[in-house]
Amino acid sequence: MKMVTGIGILLAFYGVGVLASEWLHVPLPGNLVGMLLLTLGLVTGWVRMEWVEQASLLLVRHMMLFFVPIIVGVVGYLKWFVQAPWPIALSMTVAPMLVMLVTGRVVQRYLHRQQQKTQASVPEERRTLDA
Repeated sequence: MKMVTGIGILLAFYGVGVLASEWLHVPLPGNLVGMLLLTLGLVTGWVRMEWVEQASLLLVRHMMLFFVPIIVGVVGYLKWFVQAPWPIALSMTVAPMLVMLVTGRVVQRYLHRQQQKTQASVPEERRTLDA
C-alpha cells in the first residue's frame, strides 16, 4: 500500500508542477517545478520521506528504462553530431561533470550541517578527576 501511496504523491506533485508551470508561465518544465515542490514539501515536513521512499527507490532502480526512448530519439539528430562533433561532445561531458560536482558539494554541505547539528544537540560529557 505504501508503494501505491508513494506513486500517487509523486504523480500529484508532477501534475501540480505541470499546471503551475503552465498557469504561472514559469520558464521551467513542469516536471522540474514538481520536483522543486516535492523537495520543498520534504524539507518543510509537509511530506514525510516514508510516504515516498519505496516508490522513489523503485523508480530510481529502473531509471535506465526511462532513458531508452530518449536515447533512441537522439539517433535522429546524428547528422548534427557529424557536423559539429566537438561542441556537442564537450557539452555532453562537461555539463554532467558540473552537475555532479555541484550536487556533490551541496550534499557534502548538507551532511556537514547535519553532523554539526547532531554534535551540538548531544551534551558534552563532563569528566572529573576523582582520586
